[in-house]
Amino acid sequence: MLIKKFNFSLKTNRREQFIPISEEVNSFVQKVGENIIGTCKIFIPHTTAAIIVNQNVNPDVMRDFQNYLNSIVPHKRMLNVQGNSDAHFKSSLLGTFVEVPFEKGKLSLGEWQDLFFAEFDGPRTRTVLIQIWGQ
Repeated sequence: MLIKKFNFSLKTNRREQFIPISEEVNSFVQKVGENIIGTCKIFIPHTTAAIIVNQNVNPDVMRDFQNYLNSIVPHKRMLNVQGNSDAHFKSSLLGTFVEVPFEKGKLSLGEWQDLFFAEFDGPRTRTVLIQIWGQ
């Protein structure tokens, strides 16, 4: 079983945003090789960010997604002195990792799917960890 670990930094530029990262992750999967079939785990080591798989063709979908998250976990109603409790809730709701199968040097995402880094407490410099295993 082959195991490779990679990471990359990501700079966010506002408090809340969804950033597509499939291309970056695919570049690491390609380094593992065309003849490998396996799984790629993408992990976010932050308590105010998340990683999701969602649609990236119509930008209205992610805007609606963000608006809905803000309606169920509003920023202004939190009691935390730092003012970022909503970011912790949103991160916990969405999750800090996803696993995606891959083959022939490419993630096996659906036609409309993309990986998104979800920032809820930016702007910040973030780290994305990738672990790949396969045969």
